[in-house]
Amino acid sequence: MVILLFTIVIVLVGVAFVIVTERKGLGMVQLRQGPNKVRVKGILQPIADGVKLFKKEFLFLYFSSKVIYMVGPCICFVCAYSMWVLFPARLARHQFELGVLYFLCVSSLSVYGVFLVGWVCDSRYAFLGAMRAVAQTVSYEVVIRLVIFCPLLFIGSFDLSVVNSSGFLGIFFMFEVCVAWVFVMLAETHRTPFDFVEGESELVAGYNVEFGGVGFAVLALSEYSNIFFISFFRGVVFVGIRSLFSFYLAGEIITVVFMTVFTYLVICIRGVLPRFRYDLLMKTCWTLLLPLFLGLFGFFLCL
Repeated sequence: MVILLFTIVIVLVGVAFVIVTERKGLGMVQLRQGPNKVRVKGILQPIADGVKLFKKEFLFLYFSSKVIYMVGPCICFVCAYSMWVLFPARLARHQFELGVLYFLCVSSLSVYGVFLVGWVCDSRYAFLGAMRAVAQTVSYEVVIRLVIFCPLLFIGSFDLSVVNSSGFLGIFFMFEVCVAWVFVMLAETHRTPFDFVEGESELVAGYNVEFGGVGFAVLALSEYSNIFFISFFRGVVFVGIRSLFSFYLAGEIITVVFMTVFTYLVICIRGVLPRFRYDLLMKTCWTLLLPLFLGLFGFFLCL
């Protein structure tokens, strides 16, 4: 339990600084400075933003349900941070034999929080963003399962500790599956170029347009924690790092390094790619990716 709480605290701190480095990186891409006022080069900007948001008054919409208005962000937050119980640390004494299935179930539940947040706001922008999130998640759930199960066929376990210790370098043996994972990861976390849930030019701020203060902060922490965890999941499943570095805690450190690299890959993609068309995203899923990975999964199953 102590290891889990420590991991969640570290993730919260990491998420805060990922947000500020994302803003700095996008500033460099767009030839501007980004945050630079709070301390040295704006390094403490996330702390100032967090204090400002949590000090604000929590306001309720007049025509909305107060219970659902509070429950929606809580569902997103709990789903995002309960997945970190799967972090395969050597010091942790718990072990999930079906950890991958747990991840798939919890990540599927998080869309209910997004839908409640968009529905309770009584705003066309928020409701349209929530409906896009539901459609996008349902479409890519099947594909993401096929992508994950392809390397797991060769590893033979759903336990992330076993997967991380397997030394299965799927990034080389299944390069096409690894590339597809990036595509599916961006669609699943609603990031550029598939950020239709928060399309600023169409939906103002998307499903959280009516949230401010604590509610907005909780939703932002949940979104970036999902990006963090899926980047970590990619490093574990497609690289299998721990067996390559067997001395004390080195596997965990290298896992975190890989997780950080994949997270900043998502940020770089946001700075260089335009938004995809929504109908083309759905068409790509059902007419291209799904048949392709059904065939690949059948091929790997027959090996």
